[in-house]
Amino acid sequence: MKQIKKHYCEILQIELADLKEDLDCMIQHAEQHFQSGKITERVYKENSTLFKNEKLGVDEFAAILKRQNLDAFADLSALIDSLKIAFRETAGRLALANAVVICVERKLEKVQRYVMQTR
Repeated sequence: MKQIKKHYCEILQIELADLKEDLDCMIQHAEQHFQSGKITERVYKENSTLFKNEKLGVDEFAAILKRQNLDAFADLSALIDSLKIAFRETAGRLALANAVVICVERKLEKVQRYVMQTR
């Protein structure tokens, strides 16, 4: 079981890095739209602020993930439940966008399905 939890965390870190890359692309895309006059400065600032908030959320979740002692959890479900609780508390405390909570929880479930299918 320890190997499954470790494998899960490794894949989840890759998924989080991918999510951050997507957010970077969205920031760049918004900037390009602003520079070309397709969106106003106000819309650009609102969008880029939201995307940066979401990136902060991904970074915060990655930090939570790194702090986990995998031996403290009986199984993968217990680890995932703990991660969800810790991230929801952090998101509330830091006023993170709800969208990042949804995205991170979807990643948690996606990686869980993958790990359980390949074991």
